[in-house]
Amino acid sequence: MNKVNLSLQTKITILIIIVVLISLFSTAGLITRWAVNNLQEKVETNIMNIAEMVANTESITEALDDKDPEGFIKNQIDRIFKSVEQVDFIVVTDLNRIRYSHPVESRIGQEFVGGDEERVLEKGETYISEAVGTLGKSLRAFVPLFNKDGDQIGFVVVGTLTQSITEARNQIVFNITISSLLGLLIGIIGAFILSMNIKKELLGFEPKQMTQLYIEKEGMLGAIHEGILAIDEKERITLYNESAKKILNIEDDDIVGKKVLDVFPTSQLPEVLKSGEAEYDKEQEMNKAHILANRIPIKDGDKIVGAIATFRDRTMMTELAEEISGTKQVVEALRANTHEFMNKLHVILGLIQLGDIEEAKNYIVNITDNQQKTISAVTNKIRDSKVAALLLGKISRSKEMGIEIEIDENTSLDSTEDIIISNALITILGNLIENAMEATAKSHKDLKKVTLKVTESEKEINIQVKDTGVGIKEEDKDKVIKRGYSTKVGSQGVGLDLVKRAVESLKGSIDITSKFNEGTTIEVVLVKGDRND
Repeated sequence: MNKVNLSLQTKITILIIIVVLISLFSTAGLITRWAVNNLQEKVETNIMNIAEMVANTESITEALDDKDPEGFIKNQIDRIFKSVEQVDFIVVTDLNRIRYSHPVESRIGQEFVGGDEERVLEKGETYISEAVGTLGKSLRAFVPLFNKDGDQIGFVVVGTLTQSITEARNQIVFNITISSLLGLLIGIIGAFILSMNIKKELLGFEPKQMTQLYIEKEGMLGAIHEGILAIDEKERITLYNESAKKILNIEDDDIVGKKVLDVFPTSQLPEVLKSGEAEYDKEQEMNKAHILANRIPIKDGDKIVGAIATFRDRTMMTELAEEISGTKQVVEALRANTHEFMNKLHVILGLIQLGDIEEAKNYIVNITDNQQKTISAVTNKIRDSKVAALLLGKISRSKEMGIEIEIDENTSLDSTEDIIISNALITILGNLIENAMEATAKSHKDLKKVTLKVTESEKEINIQVKDTGVGIKEEDKDKVIKRGYSTKVGSQGVGLDLVKRAVESLKGSIDITSKFNEGTTIEVVLVKGDRND
C-alpha cells in the first residue's frame, strides 16, 4: 500500500480543522446539555411561580370557597394567562377535581384529568410532575388552595405542554448547531490562512526539503575555504563557518546571537546593513587578521534583513594571485616545450632503431636550426626571460594544434625589474594567446594563424593579439571580459577577467575588435612608471 505524502500546508490545515472540530463539538455538546437543563429548570420555576401566585390570590380562593357562581375565577385566570409566558394552561379545581378554569371553555365544570393530582389532594403537597391531560402530555406544577380558615378547598395546576418544551429544546440545539458550523467554517478559513502564512514564512519548503537544505548548508559551510560571517537586522551574529573561525582566530565557540561589534569591533557589516550597498574585494583588518572581504546585504524583497561577508586571508590570496599571474602560464609553456621535444626525441630514437643514422643526423640538424631560429626570433625581440619562455611554450603548443604563431617584426620588449609588470605581462599574454589559439582551432579556415605584436615606449607597453578564429558575436562583446563567461566547455571563464584585472591594476586599457567567423583583435595598453598617480 503506497504511503500518501501530504504537504506541510495540508497537514497543518487538517490538524487545525480536527482540533477546531473536537473543540467546537465538545463545547457545543456541553452548552447544549446545559441549555436544555437550564430550559427545564426555567420552565419548572416559571410554572411553579405562577401556580403559587394564583394560589395566593385572595379573590380566587374566596370565589372558589363560594363555588364561584358568577365565573369570577375564569375571568381572573384569563387575565393572568395573557400576562405570562411559556405557560399553556392554568387550571383551578376544587377538592372534587371539578375545573373552574381551563383554556378550553367547554371543559370548565368537568373533572380534572391526569392522575397525578393525588398528592396535592390527599397531602396538600406542592410539587411538579409530568402527565397526559386533555391538552396532551405536559409538565405541571401543583399548589393547594386554602381558605381563610386554613382548610384546603382545592388546588391550582399550571402547565406547559411537553411539545412546547421540545420545540424550545430543538430551537436551542438548532441555534447551537448553526453557531458551531459557522465557527467550523471560520476555523477552516483560519486554518487555511495560517497554513498559507506558515508556508510563506518557510518560503514554500517542506520539512524534508528544509532538513535537506540544512544538511547541505552545513556541508557547504564546512567545505568552503572562504570565511563566512552573517548578521541579522539587529546586528547579531547568526552564522559563521570553520574557515571564519580559523582566519579570524575565534576562540569563543558561542558567538552566535552576540552583537557583531562586541565580538569584532572593526567589522563593517553594520555599515552594509545600513547602506544596503554591496562591497567587493575590500581589504580590512579584523581580529588581528588581514582579510580581503566581500560584503553583501541580505534582502527579503525590498527589506534588508541582514548582511553576510565572505573573506579570505589576504596573505594566502596574494600567494594565490602570484601563482595564477605567473607560475601557471610558465609551467604550461614548459609543459608544451617538453611535449614537443619528447615527440622529436621519439622520431630520432625511431630513426636510430631503423639504422638510418644519416637521416637521424639530418633531422637533428634541421630541428636544431629551426629551434635556434625560433628561440633567436623570440629572444631578440623579447628580452624579458619569463615572457620569452612563455612565448616559446605557446609556440610549441600552437604547433601541436596546427596553428601558426607569428611575432610581428616590430615587436620589441626590454627586460624589466618590475615584478608587477612582469607578472601582469605573463597573465595578459598567456591568456590572450591561449584564447586566440582556442578560437582559431574552432575555425574551419585553412589558414589558422595568431599574430602577436608587443611594442614598448618610455611610458607605455602596447600589446596586440590578432587571430583568424571564429570571432565574437556582437551581443557577446560586453560579456567576454566578465568573470564566469566562457564558450569553452568546462571552463570557469576567468582568463579574460584576469586580463582585465591585470590591465586595471596598471591603469591601462583594453579594446576588443571582432567580426563573427572572421577573427578577433585585442589591443592592450599598459602604463609604466608611478601607478599611484
